[in-house]
Amino acid sequence: MESNRWILITGASTGIGRASTELLSQKGFSIYACARKETDLQELGEISNVFPIKLDVTNDEQISTAFQIISERNTGLYGLVNNAGIVHPGPAMEIDTDKLEHQFDVNFFGIHRVTKQFFPLIQASMGKIIMIGSGSGLIAKPFFSSYCASKFALEGYTDSLRRELMLIGIQVIIIEPGTVNTPIWDKGEDTLQSYQGTLMRAEAKGLGKYAIQTARERGLTPERIASQIYTVLIKKNPKPRYSIVHNYWLDLAMRKMPTRLLDYLFLRKVKSLR
Repeated sequence: MESNRWILITGASTGIGRASTELLSQKGFSIYACARKETDLQELGEISNVFPIKLDVTNDEQISTAFQIISERNTGLYGLVNNAGIVHPGPAMEIDTDKLEHQFDVNFFGIHRVTKQFFPLIQASMGKIIMIGSGSGLIAKPFFSSYCASKFALEGYTDSLRRELMLIGIQVIIIEPGTVNTPIWDKGEDTLQSYQGTLMRAEAKGLGKYAIQTARERGLTPERIASQIYTVLIKKNPKPRYSIVHNYWLDLAMRKMPTRLLDYLFLRKVKSLR
């Protein structure tokens, strides 16, 4: 059955998107793998059952062209995996507005653009819409305000969309990974350097270095998230949300923890990393 089902994955060049493209194609799905760079598109095109498409989620023209290509191929579209995302870390009071806007343009508005454009194909196949959220959309972390805000927004958007589309039988699922070891953390080191000499340089750099080290040493693998995406696609009635973390009970406890206590724990952690 999967061989007749096409899945569109945004941000397929690296990380979760690339791992999902490779796994789902191996499992028999056919993939529209979306990326921005020609070199990435060429690499994706060498994978069996993969049709690469140039798509920047902030570019309305590219999204429209991608929709036209898929419509003309007449393959239908069973699944949409909204994976493309970026992170602009740093002290909230020192993040430029244009960076905050870019954060939301990719992580939030980009998801809406793509979902709205391809919804008619998903509706025609009675397919599934999968959002790649984050644990940072549930627990806000210091020095990641713009990223957390975009993921918190995605949580609300997803819940509203799910409750609307369930009325017509369309499933909307969000996957909320903890820290994942992807190339996004390589860029984080460069970002840290930009906060030298700033108001909270010691705190921001300390937590940033800790986050990067944790991701590289103990981060979830992109393949783990890809496996969950596959399970969601083949399961008749998947759960509305999946939290994928190293320690489920610790994560749950933090979500239920009184705000003042959680604030205090973050304060202690940040100070210890100066």
